[in-house]
Amino acid sequence: MMEQAIRKAVRFDAPSAATMAEQTLLARPDRHLGPASKVVGLYQSVMRRTLEHFFPDSVLEIQGDRSIIDWDVVMQEAPYRLTDDPDRLAIEIEWRGTRLTFQPGSPVPLFPAERRMIDVIVAALDHRFRALFDQDIADRFERFNYLTEDLIIADFLDSVESFRIPAALEALRVAALSTYENKRVTTGTLLLGTPHDPTTPGRENLQGAPQFNARLTAIKGFHRLCDGVRTVFVVDPQGELVRIADVAEWAERTQMRRCQAHLCPRPYQAHARATISGGHVCLVLTPSQEIKVFAQGELAFSFSDGRWRLLDVPTKFAVWREAVERDGDGDLARRLFQAALNLSEARVGALLVVARDPEKSVPQLIAPVDRMAEEVAVDDPQDPENLSPRLAKRALHHAVRGMAVDELEPTVLEAIASLDGAVVAAPDGRLLTFGAILRINPEVLDLGRSVQGARTLAALAASQFGPVLKVSEDGYVTMFLKGRRVWEF
Repeated sequence: MMEQAIRKAVRFDAPSAATMAEQTLLARPDRHLGPASKVVGLYQSVMRRTLEHFFPDSVLEIQGDRSIIDWDVVMQEAPYRLTDDPDRLAIEIEWRGTRLTFQPGSPVPLFPAERRMIDVIVAALDHRFRALFDQDIADRFERFNYLTEDLIIADFLDSVESFRIPAALEALRVAALSTYENKRVTTGTLLLGTPHDPTTPGRENLQGAPQFNARLTAIKGFHRLCDGVRTVFVVDPQGELVRIADVAEWAERTQMRRCQAHLCPRPYQAHARATISGGHVCLVLTPSQEIKVFAQGELAFSFSDGRWRLLDVPTKFAVWREAVERDGDGDLARRLFQAALNLSEARVGALLVVARDPEKSVPQLIAPVDRMAEEVAVDDPQDPENLSPRLAKRALHHAVRGMAVDELEPTVLEAIASLDGAVVAAPDGRLLTFGAILRINPEVLDLGRSVQGARTLAALAASQFGPVLKVSEDGYVTMFLKGRRVWEF
C-alpha cells in the first residue's frame, strides 16, 4: 500500500499514468477490438499532452483523421513518419492514419536536438501503443510501470538499460517530497555505462546489492549518505547500488584531463565531466529541488516546475557566441554565458547586454546617471562625501571603472550582475555600466506590458541594440535578439 501511495503521489496526469483502457487491453489483448478509432483518439490526446509537456509553447493540430479505421491495416502500416516544412518551423506527423502538425510556438527554427526529441516522443508513444496489443514486444509490461516522460528521457539518451534511468528518476522524485531533520533532501547517482566501476578495476559488486529505486528512499539514513553535489551513489548497469563516490575525484580519475565538459553551472561541472566518455549518466536532486541529468559531458535535461526541459546547452551557447562574436571575441561570450548559468543556479535574476555599437546605442539605451563616467562628479566641492542620490550610483562604479569583462573575476562579474538593472558591455569586452535601468522604447512597452515582466521588457528593448541574456529568479535563461526571443532553457 505504501508503494502504491508513493507511485500515486509522483505520477503526472493522463500522459504518464496507464489508463483503465490500457490496463484492460494489457489483461485481454486477444479480445475483439472493433474499430480502433477510440484507442487511436486516446493516444492522440496522450501525444498532444506529452509534446506540450516538453514543449509548453507548442501547438499540435489534427489535419486529417480516419473516422473508421481497419485495425489490421493500422497495425501493418508504417507506424509513423515525420516531415519538416522547408523553414523547419513546423513538423507534420503521420501516425496510425492520422495527420498532425506540430508548431513550436516560436518563429525560430527547431534546433537538431529539439527535432530529435520530437522523434523520440512519437516513437516512445507508438511503442507504448503497440505494447497494448503485440504480446511479442519485449518488456511490454515493464514500460507501464514508469512515467512515460522518464522513459522518453532514457530513450533520448540511448540508454541500454532503459529502465534503470526511470527507476532512479523516480527515486529522486520521491526524495524531493521528503525532508530530513526539517531540511530538504538533496542526493544524486552516477549510473555506470561500463560493466564495472573504472575507479575500482576488477572489483565485483558484492552479493545482496539493493536496486537503486524508490524503495531505498524509505530508509532513514539514505538521505544523509550523499548530498548530490559532492558525493553520489554509484549504480551498475543492472541498476544495483555499488558504492558511494566523491564525484569530483571520480571524474578526475576516469576522464582524461585534456577532455573538457560543456558549459554548465559551477557546482556541477564535475558531474558533467564525469560523463564525457564511458556512457555514464549522472542524476542529481539539487537544493532547489530540481532534478538535473548529465550525459556526454553536458547538462542535458532538468526537471522543474512540474515538467522536463531539454536544455541543449552547447547549441544554445553556439547561437549566443555567434551573435556576440560578430563584432567581438569569443571569450566575452563564454564569460557572460557562464555567469548566466551560475546566476540561474543561484536563482538570482540578471540582465546581460552586449551593445553592438556603443556610440549610438548607449545614449538611447542608458540614462546619463547610469553611464559609467571616467570620474565621479561631486555636488559640492566643499563636501565631496555628501553625494546626492543622483550621483551615488556613480560612486559604486568606481569599483570596476575602466575594467573589461575579462579582467573581472567570475564571482565579481556575477556580483555586479545581481544588482537591479543591467550589465552592459561593448563587443570588445569593455564594461560600459552595471546596475543600469534601461530605457524602454514606447513601442516595446505597448507591445508587451500586458504579458511581460519588467526584466523581459528591458531585454526586448535592449535586444534591438545587441544580443541579450536574461536570467529569471526561477532559474530560466533566455536569449533575445532583434526584439524577439531566440531560445530559452
